[in-house]
Amino acid sequence: MNLHNLPCIEFLVGAFLLWIVVAKRHHIINIVISSVIYPIKNDEGESIRGPSWQSLDGQCLEKFLDGRSASQVWRQHGPVYRIWSGFTPEVVVTRPEDVKTFHADSSSHRKSPSSNGGWFFHQMLGDCMGLINDQRWKEVRAQLHTYFTHGAVIKSCDFISDFTMDYFRCLETKEANTIKPQAVTSFSRFPFLATAEYIYGPLTETEKDRLWTLGQRSLTLMVHVLEGGVYRFGICRWLKPKQYLKLKEFEKDWTEFNEAIVEARKTQNKTPPVVEAWRAVDEGVVAKKEMIQTMSEILFANLDVSTNVLSWLIIFIAEDASIQRQLRKEIRANASLRDNFCNSKDSLLHLCLLESIRLRPFTVFTIPEYSPHSVVFGGYTIPPNTSVVVDTLAINYNPQFWGKNSTQFNPHRLKDVSSTDLRYNLFTFGFGSRKCLGKHFAEAMVKTFVAELLSRYEIRIPNTAADGQDIKERKATWVPISDIEIMLIPVIN
Repeated sequence: MNLHNLPCIEFLVGAFLLWIVVAKRHHIINIVISSVIYPIKNDEGESIRGPSWQSLDGQCLEKFLDGRSASQVWRQHGPVYRIWSGFTPEVVVTRPEDVKTFHADSSSHRKSPSSNGGWFFHQMLGDCMGLINDQRWKEVRAQLHTYFTHGAVIKSCDFISDFTMDYFRCLETKEANTIKPQAVTSFSRFPFLATAEYIYGPLTETEKDRLWTLGQRSLTLMVHVLEGGVYRFGICRWLKPKQYLKLKEFEKDWTEFNEAIVEARKTQNKTPPVVEAWRAVDEGVVAKKEMIQTMSEILFANLDVSTNVLSWLIIFIAEDASIQRQLRKEIRANASLRDNFCNSKDSLLHLCLLESIRLRPFTVFTIPEYSPHSVVFGGYTIPPNTSVVVDTLAINYNPQFWGKNSTQFNPHRLKDVSSTDLRYNLFTFGFGSRKCLGKHFAEAMVKTFVAELLSRYEIRIPNTAADGQDIKERKATWVPISDIEIMLIPVIN
């Protein structure tokens, strides 16, 4: 390696990081960044509490990989505390009143650069719609928003229903009356391919296979982000050349896949959303990298999110025989109005979806964002442009709002709660003005799938799993998702 070819700043950063590791100066760095560079104090002059900075990653990896445990431990520092993502401070709020205070000016908020995830993460998703700001965000969102409104999703009910029926025909086999799929493995392709065909139009088997392979490559690269350390810095290009090469190869192949899809579908009578959105790329309104990474965000980054939502809903229903019977009765009563039913916001099925997300939100800590104004949480004055995240478990399990049984699955608790009351007391698809673009599509897709599943099968969890330890979660992802076998027993009509 020729050091003279390295950018000076990156070389100095690398030397500094090496010094930290070898000299073990964590306590000195913690004092400097906590008290000198990023001081946060309350009215009495007391510094904000929180876990100390201890490594190059701070608490970033714990936040994603072990969020549920970390949430309980970190809350011991108080209702407002500070963690670190690398060298960047993040203030965590745990009370609905602080969430409301923070989002009072949400229209002026900005997402933290690359979610404070570091250099390698930025190469993968740093320019996607969910992480960019201002006019860039408005332009990208404008190309896709019309396809994901509630009205647009209602008009797409036939597509969602037909795709669901085809999926179940492929799932069923003649060899056995009882199917025993893994909640994650067997169902993850459904939301992934349903979303893909909604964006790209009908896919050939070859296109599906290639897209799935690209998705797996993306997830493999994301594992390096979760390894942290040197991957947080640009110097990893030289220290991890094989991984960097795989990243560049993926970027090339993923771009070529999207360009080929767009070119092949330009002449169709009914062009899919990706073709219409790509016009902004051709016209120079949206950068190609922004569109490519937004496709990555929608399909690959959200694969774990949609799988988490679907699999946990199925598991909760499987564990509650009474709710399952009530749901099946409701589904049969609305069989002739299935599309309207699956888009309804007041059905028991919808309440089950909300309750499932309440108990198992797809992220324990929200994507960091910041306000250009100072804000006060619990007496602490938070300076402008300081990253703030919400502990969604603290909000969703808050016994003062949800009652003493807040840890139990009980969808009926939501029946008489107004949307106004839920606004800052329930995290589902985000807070503030930048909620998830695909919220309505995801809800309709998941509810249509579960309605079809319950109309065909009784869902059970084998005794060996039900009587065993807590359901395991896969942690090699941004969103730890359930990993358990379920039983699908055909319903006798």
